[in-house]
Amino acid sequence: MLKVNHISSGYGKKQVLYDVSMSIEAGEVVLLTGGNGSGKSTLLKCIYNLLPLWSGSIEFEGHDTRNKKPSDLIHEGIVYIPQKDFYFDNLTVSENLQISGNMLPKAVLKQRIPEVLQQTGLDKLKKRKPFDLSGGERKILAFGMALIHKPKLLLFDEPFAGVDVLNSNTLTRLFKENIIHADTGIIIVEHKEEVRPLFTRKIKMELGKI
Repeated sequence: MLKVNHISSGYGKKQVLYDVSMSIEAGEVVLLTGGNGSGKSTLLKCIYNLLPLWSGSIEFEGHDTRNKKPSDLIHEGIVYIPQKDFYFDNLTVSENLQISGNMLPKAVLKQRIPEVLQQTGLDKLKKRKPFDLSGGERKILAFGMALIHKPKLLLFDEPFAGVDVLNSNTLTRLFKENIIHADTGIIIVEHKEEVRPLFTRKIKMELGKI
């Protein structure tokens, strides 16, 4: 599904990634682990074209993605959830789902919003705004905003950070359901133990290398 071929990248003149190669198959859950500054989040940003590659290439389903915008990648099935600020504070839960899926056909979006609200358990909170939600509920909202698109590949940066036990269980269920029913490939950056039952393979990064 995804092939990362010998990429190097960084911020300004500071190099963070050095000749990184990896791949992921459909339905696989890869845990990306390593210390702070090892390049985990930078790798996700490169896959999503939020950072330019200095060298190397990235292929999704056999096609080079280097010249594509993140909005193009959403259409192709890649969705990225950053660690923070994925949602819109001034909008309700339902409105966040609406704005997240605004690239979908209207009829499809109209059907997907109630489906995602029910699937995530956010249907009872649909009129609330993010500042009225717990940290865990916000993470579930972010996941729901990604699920609107039925992604083929999901990039999730620290999904369990700041999440209580109850919402951790909900997130774990959503991961498992999405993997089983949609055959979605997932790359997770995470340090917490909750992710252990989920991943099929672990990739450790150190000083910008695999």
